Amino acid sequence: MSKISILTPVKQEDIHFLSDLYKVLTEQLYQDFEWIIIKDGDFEVPVNFEGNSEFQLKIVTNQFDNGVAGARNTGITYSSGDYLYFLDCDDRIPEQTLFCLAENLKEEQVDIVIGNTKSVSKFPVAPSTYVTMFNRLLKDRHVKNTEAKPKHLTIMSLNILFKKSLINDHEIRFDSNLKIYSEMPFNFHAFDKATKILYDQDAIYLKKTRIDPALPPSLIQIHKEEVISQYPQAYAKAKALISQEHLKITLDNRVIKAYYYTYLRDIYQGSKQKVATVLPHWANALKQVEPAALRNGKVYASLETKALASGKFSLAKLLASTRIAVNSLKTFLGQNALQKKVTIGQKAFAKLKMKDDIILYESFLGRNYSDSPKYIYEYINKNHQGKYKHIWSFDGERKDLPELKHKVKQYSLAYFYYLARSKYIVNNMRMPTWFAKRDGQVFLQTWHGTPLKKLGMDIEEVHMPGTTTERYKKNFTDEAHRWDYLVSANAYSSEIFKRAFLFENEMLEYGYPRNDILNSPDRDVIAETIKKRLGIPLDKKVVLYAPTWRDDEFYGKGQYKFTLKLDLKRLKEELGDDYFFVLRTHYLIADQLDIEGVEDAVYNGSHYDDIAELYLISDILITDYSSVFFDYANLKRPILFYAYDLDKYKDTLRGFYLNHETEWPGPILQTNDEVIKTLKNIDQEYGPYQERLEQFHAEFCRWDDGNASKNVAEEVIVYNKSKLK
Repeated sequence: MSKISILTPVKQEDIHFLSDLYKVLTEQLYQDFEWIIIKDGDFEVPVNFEGNSEFQLKIVTNQFDNGVAGARNTGITYSSGDYLYFLDCDDRIPEQTLFCLAENLKEEQVDIVIGNTKSVSKFPVAPSTYVTMFNRLLKDRHVKNTEAKPKHLTIMSLNILFKKSLINDHEIRFDSNLKIYSEMPFNFHAFDKATKILYDQDAIYLKKTRIDPALPPSLIQIHKEEVISQYPQAYAKAKALISQEHLKITLDNRVIKAYYYTYLRDIYQGSKQKVATVLPHWANALKQVEPAALRNGKVYASLETKALASGKFSLAKLLASTRIAVNSLKTFLGQNALQKKVTIGQKAFAKLKMKDDIILYESFLGRNYSDSPKYIYEYINKNHQGKYKHIWSFDGERKDLPELKHKVKQYSLAYFYYLARSKYIVNNMRMPTWFAKRDGQVFLQTWHGTPLKKLGMDIEEVHMPGTTTERYKKNFTDEAHRWDYLVSANAYSSEIFKRAFLFENEMLEYGYPRNDILNSPDRDVIAETIKKRLGIPLDKKVVLYAPTWRDDEFYGKGQYKFTLKLDLKRLKEELGDDYFFVLRTHYLIADQLDIEGVEDAVYNGSHYDDIAELYLISDILITDYSSVFFDYANLKRPILFYAYDLDKYKDTLRGFYLNHETEWPGPILQTNDEVIKTLKNIDQEYGPYQERLEQFHAEFCRWDDGNASKNVAEEVIVYNKSKLK
């Protein structure tokens, strides 16, 4: 069988992909190949290629110029195989791919074999090799060669066997003047000169889409501005290289679709200078389109392309703008009520100027008047009274907060008005994905807790409803890029936030404003006042139970399950004379608690705005994997961990940053019996953990000194405002 040269260009930042790709190649059923790694730059490849391999490995340096095109041309020069195969370093091929491609070479005069390329966001997604090979035998595809159809003639050079003699005899090379689409002229030049082109659907190539922002960007992501001008340039160069009529029509159909569907908005939107630079390239390309290709398209598309090809740029833009407007209207009419509100709200106030004295606050998606945004607001309102207009965003009516003069309901016109007008946005959670921060707007992200569970880019696999791991990570990091400031409670959090959020702006290392109340000299007086207001006995020990929710406990998107594992009736029966219990569940499951029959010993504080006030009135905290214990540790009171599903949670759902056996500041309890026993003898049971709590406090609560609200507000808002004057 014929020898294959596999050519893989690699940049220095992509070296880490090579070890996995080496393993993939060692597992190929077909091993008569050489692997040539072409370094695009002057650097070492410090990769240990371990494992048994039958193929030869070469590492060479790009001789011609920087860029993938030059690197591939270098690879062709160094190759010794009968066929060339281009494989990118971050992509993958299943075990059967090379074998299936090579089987087609048994037929005579085969110049090119094209495989089946799939874009994927994660590996593996291909059928197993056993299934593929069985189906191949069952349907006799191993003896029946398939002629390539026009739809198989791709503009990418990946997963294709090119006969080397064909490439060299016709001096076919990648055009290094094209950073993006150098493959288009290369491929169609080769297609034009080939005697026989076959297609094999079982030869699968998995092309990794770089949605994950932790990965280095793809060429298209790096050269976004050049994409819309280089496509028509690549088309024009490819068109000049081919003579066969059916290939011309195939290529023409590609450029018409690219203009009409893919790049239309990018072509006409942006500065006048950008449009003036781009349009001539597309006009030049469309001039070369065969009349037959234009006739096959839509009438409106034909009008647009003819106008552009004839240099009537104003007419072409008018036709394109009309179509964009019609499509936008169709999209709008197809949206649900909330999406329509967002579209209208954003457009209605898009051109209003921001006001330097307006601050928009939101806490926990508008569900609470609480957390660090509350304490920042109260500090500014008290110490800089009358200098700012404070707007609070809530998800419903909040008539119980008359002290807040300006409240807006989420997604109302007033909400979008102030979202556009506010110089400052103070939030403790992510904004919706549709939110676009305006130029000059300052986003202060206070976040809502020191992380115990893994966050953002640190989560290996997401188990939440309605999203994928890749989409979750992209949304997370896109959001983090909008934050100008991020509040951190401790050095531990700062390190995690920078990595997990890919956060590169200013970290405010002052502790959490929400914890100022826990370090207030009046905290005992405040606690007694709260107890009296809630009707909680002053003579009993108060236990706060604050469990988190589980990512995988849901019926569907927005529908979450929760089963209270703490037996409240037993707790009341055995501990009711000494203890009173306060429940505080995650907001996603707050409405699912049933305390019937234990109301005289239990208070459901799940809808209580400010959990910091519940910390103050509590003598003991019981939690599981919630970050509440980091804040509660400020009080240096006992913390118990009721972790009945510990193994599942730490190994499957999220994973922890801290070692639960050595670093958590309290005992781990897994049954109701253990909880009751510990509470009955709290002084003795918690005694061994007192020293660990002190150490924990020193490490995680050191920055919480009661001045976080002041420090954050003065630096971000007051100081920034004074600079503007």
